[in-house]
Amino acid sequence: MTAHTHPVVRAYLGRVRTALSDLPTSEIEEIVEDVRPQLTEIVQRLGDGASLEAVVAEIGAPESYAAEVRATGEYPPAPHETVATEKPRTMIARVALAGLLAATICAAAAGMTVAVNLDDNGALPLLLLTVVLMAGAAGYLVVRGADDLSTLPEVRRLLELRAGREAVSRGGSLLRALNPVWWVMSAALLGLLAVATAVGPGRGILSLAILLVLAGIAMWAGPKSARDSRWAAVAIPLSALVLGAGVGAAGFVLRTLGEDPPPYEALYTDEQRNLDMNGDPLLYYGPRPLHNLYVFDSDGNALTDVYLYDEDGTPVLVPRYACDPYLGEEIQVGTDNRFPRPHIELGGFDERGVVNGYEISQPFCEEVDDVPFTVAVPGGK
Repeated sequence: MTAHTHPVVRAYLGRVRTALSDLPTSEIEEIVEDVRPQLTEIVQRLGDGASLEAVVAEIGAPESYAAEVRATGEYPPAPHETVATEKPRTMIARVALAGLLAATICAAAAGMTVAVNLDDNGALPLLLLTVVLMAGAAGYLVVRGADDLSTLPEVRRLLELRAGREAVSRGGSLLRALNPVWWVMSAALLGLLAVATAVGPGRGILSLAILLVLAGIAMWAGPKSARDSRWAAVAIPLSALVLGAGVGAAGFVLRTLGEDPPPYEALYTDEQRNLDMNGDPLLYYGPRPLHNLYVFDSDGNALTDVYLYDEDGTPVLVPRYACDPYLGEEIQVGTDNRFPRPHIELGGFDERGVVNGYEISQPFCEEVDDVPFTVAVPGGK
């Protein structure tokens, strides 16, 4: 018995002839001879495991093949067959396939976006869309199985191509070889990405929850996909999410390595830089904090009791310091916008009464109201 006369080949071709029985015999035989080499190749590859069910799983049912021949060859519809409208099951299968492809694309884009930015501003819509599309496709496959998908003309045309068959075969072999290590690594990466998103600049709490749920799904459903093709609707988008996150993380590292480190001052925002240790605002002249301001008139005379306001009429409030009469230390006594402040001089006496001598035993604090310098105002009177 040769592969051309194998019972599986004869059974498949017999059903094709039956489905096309209204066509001329010569055209039926031409169609049969066109598909016979493909059937022979499949039977030879399957070997002892060759069966009609296995062949149908690869290229679809004979009746579906005959229907496609009628559609593409401009043959008349089969007797008693209503023209034109697509069967509901085929339409639903095509929607599920489109959802699976869209979920895969969205997952890859979401993974790259999250890994690069470490926030959920741009990635959250993609993550939510991925979850919805993946749930729809997975629900369809779990309930209906993969038979309707495998009989879609576009799927069968892909599988008929040698490159398509080889890609499916290599993908299945790789999935079985990496399972379950791949899914453990995927869950770990999604968990790390979730934590990084939560503690990152965007504080992506919702992305944290979604990524942790997806990590759990990867651990639960991922290993099943190697044994049950229905779980491909979960395995494929999750793998795309992990691969996208890996590419995004690599891009983030390369971008970070290529950037110059920021100067020390740039590590702090203006709000952080303009606060003292108690959180009160400070005045700055360039990088130098100002503790006092002296104002002079055009004759060079120092002005007292000057109040500072900004361009909006808001008081420029900064901490005011004075001497603690009991401890002899400088203490903060409030905030206001009146200048100049008294100059605080700190020191102490040693046991012999020497100011700032060796081993000070009695500290002192003195408030000096005098201006410690004079000025010559340019162009003054």
